[in-house]
Amino acid sequence: MEEPPDTMVRVHPVWSRVLAVFWILLSLGVVAVAISSDLIGRPLWWADEERWSAPVLFALGLLLIGPIVVSTVLSLLRGPGIHWCAWGVGVELAVLALIDRHASPGSAVVLAALATAAALAGVAALSARVHD
Repeated sequence: MEEPPDTMVRVHPVWSRVLAVFWILLSLGVVAVAISSDLIGRPLWWADEERWSAPVLFALGLLLIGPIVVSTVLSLLRGPGIHWCAWGVGVELAVLALIDRHASPGSAVVLAALATAAALAGVAALSARVHD
């Protein structure tokens, strides 16, 4: 069945707010993992202050947290493609977990759990679409 051309498929307003809160909490989770891994002496590769200078750390942080911020904004705007963005964040976090699995295995497990949560948020965003 084809959609009428005058309607747009968007995320339901309630789900858009739920997803925005989820993305904020997920970003806090990523930051918490980075800080805690540094405190225990097994920093993540992108949050190692001994390896990188402050501007490089800032750039890496923006590069890795940026897609989560984009997902938050798209969620609030009820973006029709938020599920793709969510799956992209899930893949990004899964790759980060794979990279850090030997240097910081505990942090890698938490990043893998956050990646799974992001992928499931993508499924939720896909199933929460309505026609406007």
